[in-house]
Amino acid sequence: MKPQPLARSLFVRYLLVAIVTFALVYPMIVGWLIPQVSREIEQRQIQLGQAIVGQVQAQLAGPAFALEGISRALEAKPALAGDALEALLDGFLAQAGGFSSLYLLDPAGRVMAVGLPPARRELRADLLGLDFSRHPLWRIAHESASTHWTDRFLSAVDGGFTVAAARAAGAWTLIGELAFDPLVGRLKAVSAGGDLRTLLLDRRGRTLADSQRELPERLEDFGNYEFMRAPQRFVDQVLRFDFEGQPMLGMVAQVPELGWRVLVMRSAVSAYRPVRTASLILLGGLAVAVGIGLFGAALQARYFARMFARLSAFAGEVGRGHYELVWTPARIREVNALAAAVERMGRTVQGREAALAHSEARLRELNETLEQRVAERTAALERSNRELADALAHLRLAQDELLRTERLAALGALVAGVAHELSTPLGNSLMAANTVGDRTRALKRDLQTGLKRSTLDQYLADTEAGAAIIERNLQRAADLVASFRQVAVDRASSQRRRFALDEVVDELALTLRPSFKRQPWKLETDVAPGLELDSYPGPLGQVLTNLVNNAIVHGFAGRDHGTVTVRGRADGADAVLLEVTDDGCGISAEHLRRIFDPFFTTRLGQGGSGLGLHIVHNVVSDLLGGTVEVDSRPGEGTRMRVRIPRRAPDGPPSAGADTLDQRGG
Repeated sequence: MKPQPLARSLFVRYLLVAIVTFALVYPMIVGWLIPQVSREIEQRQIQLGQAIVGQVQAQLAGPAFALEGISRALEAKPALAGDALEALLDGFLAQAGGFSSLYLLDPAGRVMAVGLPPARRELRADLLGLDFSRHPLWRIAHESASTHWTDRFLSAVDGGFTVAAARAAGAWTLIGELAFDPLVGRLKAVSAGGDLRTLLLDRRGRTLADSQRELPERLEDFGNYEFMRAPQRFVDQVLRFDFEGQPMLGMVAQVPELGWRVLVMRSAVSAYRPVRTASLILLGGLAVAVGIGLFGAALQARYFARMFARLSAFAGEVGRGHYELVWTPARIREVNALAAAVERMGRTVQGREAALAHSEARLRELNETLEQRVAERTAALERSNRELADALAHLRLAQDELLRTERLAALGALVAGVAHELSTPLGNSLMAANTVGDRTRALKRDLQTGLKRSTLDQYLADTEAGAAIIERNLQRAADLVASFRQVAVDRASSQRRRFALDEVVDELALTLRPSFKRQPWKLETDVAPGLELDSYPGPLGQVLTNLVNNAIVHGFAGRDHGTVTVRGRADGADAVLLEVTDDGCGISAEHLRRIFDPFFTTRLGQGGSGLGLHIVHNVVSDLLGGTVEVDSRPGEGTRMRVRIPRRAPDGPPSAGADTLDQRGG
C-alpha cells in the first residue's frame, strides 16, 4: 500500500464524519422543524388579533355607555333649554366619554343645542338650526331606543373624518361625533412593537382608525378585498394578501352590533422572519460546526506535519554547528524526547568551540544592535512623514467638507421654503377635490335609487364650495410660484429717464397712505428738493414700497402704533442716500446677517415667501448700481440705507426689476 501524507489522511477522515452528520440533521430541520414553527406563528397571529378585537370592543363600549348616560340625564330634565342645555352638553363633553362634539335635535330633526370643546365653541352659532330630518341616522335613532352608529363622514366641526353615534333621549335625539384620538391611542398601544398594524374598518371596508397613521393622512379602502366581500369564509383564519406592494399576513374579526371589522396585519416577511432566522441559525450552526471540524482537522494535520518538519530542521541546524539552539517543548512527549537527544549531542560538541562561539555571539550582538538602531530611526522618520501627510490630507478634506456643507445648507433652505409654502394650498386643494369626488360618487348612487331635489341641491352647494376652495388655494399656489420666479425675471421692461427724487417719493407716499388710514401706523417723508437722477424710477419706487411694507409686516407685528419715515439727501456730488426707518421691534443678530438671503423669512407659513429683501438687494446692486445696508437692534427699530448713484450704470436692467415681490422677507 502506498503511504499517504499525514495531513491528507486526517482531513479525509474528518470530512467523512461531517458529511454523515449533515445528511442526518438537514432533513429534520426542513421537514419537521420549519413547518412546526410556521404553524405556531400563524396561531399566535390569530390569538393576537382576537385580543386586539377585544380591546377595540372595550374602547368602543365606553362612548356607547356614555351616550346612554347622557340620554338618560336629558330625559330626567325635559324642561332644560337654551344655554342650560348647551352647558349640560359641554359638561358631559368635558368628561372622558370619547366624543368630540354632541348635537341635540328636537322632534323635527333640527339642531337645538350643541356641545363643543372650548377651542371650537365659536362654531356653535353656525351649527344651531341645522336640519338632520332627512339624515338616515336621525330617522333610525328617532324610531328606536338603542344606539346606532354611522360609517365614516366629514365632520362639520374640525373638518376631519369621523363617525357618529345616535340615540333617542325622550322626544329629542342625541348625536355624538366620536373622538378618534383615544381609539387610535388604544390601537397604537395594543399594536406597539415590531411592524404590527391594526386598522378599524367600517361596513364598506373604509379605514376608520389606523395604529400607524393619523386618519387624515391617508384613507385606505379595503372594500375590494375578498375577506371584506365574504367575511364568513375567513373567521379565525390567517389571511394572506398584498398591501402597498408587499405580501401581508393578518386576520380579520367583526365588531358585534356595529358591523365594523378589525384588521390586524403585519408584513409576511417580518412574520416569518423567526422561521428563517431559526433555519439560518440551525443550518449556519451546522455548517459552522462542520467547517470548524474540517478546519480543526486541517490544523491538526498541519500541526503534526509542521512538528516533524521543525524537528527535522532542528536536527539539521544542530548538525551544521548551531549548538546554541534550544528546543521549545511541544505537546507531544515522544517528539520532545527525540529533540532532547539531539540537544545532548549538540552540547557535547558545543563545549569544544565555546570561546569561538562566544566571540562570534558578541560580534553578532553588536551588529544586530547597530542595525536595530538604524531601523528604529528610519521607522520614526517614516512615521513622522506619514503623520504629516495624513494631517495635510485631513485639512484638505475638512476644507472641501465645509464648502460642501455651505452649498447643501443653502439648497436645503431653498427646498424647505418652496415645499412648505406650496404644501398648504396644494393639500387643501387635494382634500377639497377628494370631497367633491366623494359627493359625486354618492350622487351617482342616489341616481340609481332615485334622486331627490334636496340631495341634488346639497350636492350643488357642496360642489360649489369645494370648487371655491380649490380655486382659492390653487390661485395662492400660482401666486407663490410667480413670486419665486421673480428672482430671474427679464430686466428689459424697466424704463429709464430723468426724474426728481422728491417727486417720486411723494407719489409713492400718495399711493401708500390710503392703506395706512385704517391702521394705527403713520408714514412720513423727508426728501431734500432738487435731487435729480438719471435712473429707473419704477424699480426704485418698488424698492421703497417693499421696504415700507417689510417694516409694517415684520417691524409692527402685534403693535398698535408705529411710524415709518422715508428720508432722502445728497451723498456727495454723484450719489444720493435714501433711508427707510421704523420704530418697530427691530431684528435679532442671528437674523440680521441672513435677511438678504433668498427664501429666508421669519413668517414661514404666514404669507412670507422670503424673496422681498433678496430682490431688493438684487435690484439696488445690479440695476440701480448702488448698495443697501441695514442697521437694527432688538427693541430699537430698523434703519435700511440705500445708496445709489445719480446716474445709473449703462447696460440692460437686472432680472426682477419690474415685478418686485412686496410681501417682504
